[in-house]
Amino acid sequence: MTRKASSLDPQALFAGDAARDIALVSDTELRQLRVFCVVVAAGGFSAATAELQVDLSAVSRQFKELELRVGARLAQRGRGGFALTPQGEQLHRSVRHLFGALQTFRGEVAGLSRQAGPLLRLGLVDALLTAPHTAGPLGLPAALAACADALPGLQVQVLTLRPIEIERRLLTQELDAGILAAHAAAAGLEQHRLYAEPNSLFVAPGHPWHGSGDRPLEAAELEHAAFVMDPYSVDLPHPELAGMRHSRTHADSIEGVALLIASGRYAGFLPDHLVQAVAPLAGFRAVQPERFSYAQDIVLTCRQGNGSVAVRRLVQQLLRAQPVSSAMQG
Repeated sequence: MTRKASSLDPQALFAGDAARDIALVSDTELRQLRVFCVVVAAGGFSAATAELQVDLSAVSRQFKELELRVGARLAQRGRGGFALTPQGEQLHRSVRHLFGALQTFRGEVAGLSRQAGPLLRLGLVDALLTAPHTAGPLGLPAALAACADALPGLQVQVLTLRPIEIERRLLTQELDAGILAAHAAAAGLEQHRLYAEPNSLFVAPGHPWHGSGDRPLEAAELEHAAFVMDPYSVDLPHPELAGMRHSRTHADSIEGVALLIASGRYAGFLPDHLVQAVAPLAGFRAVQPERFSYAQDIVLTCRQGNGSVAVRRLVQQLLRAQPVSSAMQG
């Protein structure tokens, strides 16, 4: 008896005609699958719009078109939040395999013209170099040096990306590891804690709060203040600053946040080490640090079961001084 192909069978997913022996994936379908991965990594449509740089209706339309192609509902969305259906989870696994195979193919083709050494593709958030834990024998530069010494011919590709983009590229196997702020990891990823990074709410000369001393800020001031929002503070531990998330002033990097704060018109969060290390930021003032400062864990993230020799070596170097309990599974 001939088995009827499931609509989620990787070989029949986009066939269109059950008689085809090979499923052809078009550029349009690949774009829809990438949108799907970003939505899953972001945990919903709204959170994915900033990463995709399109409006909510475009994200929703692409997702619905993908569901029509697959012939199954891929996620529950509504007031209860975003959650993959069993079919969505199966597709997510298949897509990760697909993008992994594409990346392997690219690597094999690139290696045809040269004898390539091990490859380490590393995604980083910005403003890591001035962190105290980055310098010295246990920091990232020292770990990369140790990897290069231990793995002759090692090729390293470093990309500075937003956290959601790092996770998406890890899931699609476009990156091998990432260093970013800790949060609930997407399924299939694991986190290893590196250190805690103190962050504070800063203002610059010219801002009304800059010369206010330690005067407690009133609720009305916090509600109507001009904040700059960054891609790292989505889970701020300050309920009184909830309105900050609705700010129309955004920056996609820490340097962009610092630039807007320097105008004297906005308040925003920055890592303490950056303000202390960068001369042009010397005039910045932390606003009630006992009230608004917080520590953000910085983690090394990679795919569960990643067997890459370069990733294993990097993890070993960065965690060799960390306690055994530093791994945080996703």
